[in-house]
Amino acid sequence: MSPIKITKDNAKAIFEQYNHILFDCDGVLWLGPDAIPNVQQAVSALEKQGKTFAFVSNNSSASRNTYHEKFKRLGYKGLQKSQYFPTCYSAATCIKEKLQIPIGSKVWVLGDHGIEQELEEAGYVPLGGTDPGLDTPFDPDHELLIVDKDVKAVVIGSTKSFNYMRIASTLQYLLADNKSIPFIGTNIDRTYPGPKGLVLPAGGSVVEYMAYTADRRFIDVGKPSQVLLDAIIDHCKFDRSKTLMVGDTLYTDIKFGNDGNLGGGAGSSLLVSI
Repeated sequence: MSPIKITKDNAKAIFEQYNHILFDCDGVLWLGPDAIPNVQQAVSALEKQGKTFAFVSNNSSASRNTYHEKFKRLGYKGLQKSQYFPTCYSAATCIKEKLQIPIGSKVWVLGDHGIEQELEEAGYVPLGGTDPGLDTPFDPDHELLIVDKDVKAVVIGSTKSFNYMRIASTLQYLLADNKSIPFIGTNIDRTYPGPKGLVLPAGGSVVEYMAYTADRRFIDVGKPSQVLLDAIIDHCKFDRSKTLMVGDTLYTDIKFGNDGNLGGGAGSSLLVSI
């Protein structure tokens, strides 16, 4: 189906075709800490029309609890934690449900608090991550370079603390046991729109860096992964043919909706800032 440009005149008719809307967050609802003007009011208007929502972010740095607080701060009311699907949550869910790694197992993390928090909530023990020992200059005798044999998976995602100690320690786990420890990547996004017009490196740049360094493929648990979409549709009980994906990135958000045949193959909307 050919793309349709959404205008003020046809927006109502287009949205009437859908009962459920999946929203990307960064660049769609907000830029950095600040809400994009009028978006909250638009979402509220759609809610009054009976639309239901899920919020799907490839940002693994923030847990569902953190997202809940941010939505409240930006004026969104009545949302539930069960409506948020950041990739830190999908990574923890993949470890638990797809890989069936035993509860209580250790998981090495290259990423921020969001991954650690979701792993802990799922019953796992995160190692690495925000450990202050990884903020130090590289030392070949550092204890964190010694592989913990009890680690059963590696999760890599967004972080603003990407340094040589984290690269080197994570690489040990990706190479350990003949590269057999499962490697979960939270997303493939190269960049994301930041505040003040900045374009910033996203989690995919970290994931792909480590995949290249270790010469390994990874389990992608972010958009456009259909494993993630199927989980959302099932969890939220959405009718796939009546679901619309709204995002700002062609190769993740729009591919996510198109590959999943949302809206009968027409359920993706690309937002472009001008």
